[in-house]
This record gives sequence, C-alpha cells and structure tokens, in this order.
Amino acid sequence: MDLASFSLLAGAETPSQLRTQLSGIAGSISLACWLVLLLPQLIEQWRLKSAEGISPLFLLFWTLGDILNLAGALWAGLLPQVILLAAWFAVADAFTLAFYYYYTYVYPKRRQPERTPLLTDTPRRKSSTIEDIVLQPQNHSVLVRYVLPLLAVFVAGIIGYLCSSPAKKQPDIELAIGPQICGYLSAALYLSARLPQIYQNYTKKSCRGLSLLFFMLSTLGNVTYGLQILFYRSDWDYVVLNSSWLLGSLGTIAEDLVIFAQFYMYKNSETAVLE
Repeated sequence: MDLASFSLLAGAETPSQLRTQLSGIAGSISLACWLVLLLPQLIEQWRLKSAEGISPLFLLFWTLGDILNLAGALWAGLLPQVILLAAWFAVADAFTLAFYYYYTYVYPKRRQPERTPLLTDTPRRKSSTIEDIVLQPQNHSVLVRYVLPLLAVFVAGIIGYLCSSPAKKQPDIELAIGPQICGYLSAALYLSARLPQIYQNYTKKSCRGLSLLFFMLSTLGNVTYGLQILFYRSDWDYVVLNSSWLLGSLGTIAEDLVIFAQFYMYKNSETAVLE
C-alpha cells in the first residue's frame, strides 16, 4: 500500500523512486502483519479454552482505537483499500471480543459437569504437524514457533508488493481537522491499551494466556508502518501531518518491549507459559 494513498498534503514534493519503493515494501509487510495479527491470540485462547490472560480493558481500548481509525478513514474519503483494511480491523476485533465473551462467560458454565480437561500434561509425540505445533507449542523450537511465522509474513509482504500494481498519484489536498482528531484519539487509545495489560501481567506475575507471536507481529507491523511513512518522505511538514499515525504505531513499540520483558521475567513462574 503506497503512502501517497492516505498521506495528503498540498504542495508536497514528489519522492524519489527508491524512497517510493522502500515505502511500498515496508507498507506491504506491515499490511501482511495486520491481516494475521490477531490469529495467534485467538489460537492461544482456543488452545487454553480461556481468555483470562488478556485484559478486557486492553481489548476495549484496542477496539475503540480501530473504530476511530475506521471513522477517520471514512471521514477523510481515503482510498477503498485503506478503508477496507480499517474495516477488517473492526471485523477482527469483533471476533476477538466474541472469543473473550465465550471463554469468560459461556464456556465455563458448559464445562462444569465435565471433569476431564481437554488438554492434559500427557507427553505428546513431537512432530512438525500444524496441529501439534498449535496444541503443544512448548515442544517445538523458537525457529518453528516464532522465526518461521515472522519470516513467512515478511516474505508474503514482499511478494504482495512485487505483485501489486503501481499506485496512482493522488491529488494533493489538505487533510481535514476531523480525520486528524480521529487519528490522534485512535493513537491515544492504542497507547493506552497496553497499560492495563502490562499491569495485569505484573499483578499476576504471569503472561499465561497471551501469545508472544501476537506481540511480535504487532511490533513488526508497527515498525514497518512507521518506516513506510518515513521512507516516503521525512520532511517536517510531512512528519507533522502524519504524526498521529506515527504516534499510534511507533509509540506502542516501547510498551510492547515492556511486555516482551514480562514474558522473559515470568517464564519460570508456575503460572506462566512462554508460548
């Protein structure tokens, strides 16, 4: 996805071909991350049959941020692919909220008569099958659990860029104040979302129920999203225009680093599972 499609500024310079290509590659990798971002967390909740590990405030702020992101895209009249991506975020959030509600309020009541857990500590044969990797991730190496999925997303993003048609140049217009406000409010919610999750991890001294791959994809997506903007143009006016998006993406990386540290600190806890 080209930055020219949603970063609008009157009188903007035309970036060089190299900067445009680097921006496009970074943006395509970021898009690949966002498309599969929530999948690891949903799988983790399905595997444990529990949503206790994720903070409800984290989900709430994240969802509100995505709703404002969609509202800003619609308000600004951005390109259809940008609006569709924002809409996909909202749909994915709905699945996440549905999983949280089901495993918090519905599933426990249905499980009360049962006494045999679905997942036991019985050793399983190690294999490279997707089912075994999903159900028993601790039996597999870091390469299988994290490096290969991240590499696959990275390669998919590059292939997506190479297969995409060049973006058409958009007319230079001034971005209205309304979409900008939505952008800043969305960024504030994204920044706030991690705080209750960090606090919950701290109080429980555990990251059990959270997917480490989810936060890795989030970090990679935010880094490449920020690079997409800065590769395209890095002059002051352009950076200021895109400051809300930069704040929402790059600003959350520091908080994700705190969560990575918590995964490391609590990995030996009886209630923590580094997965």
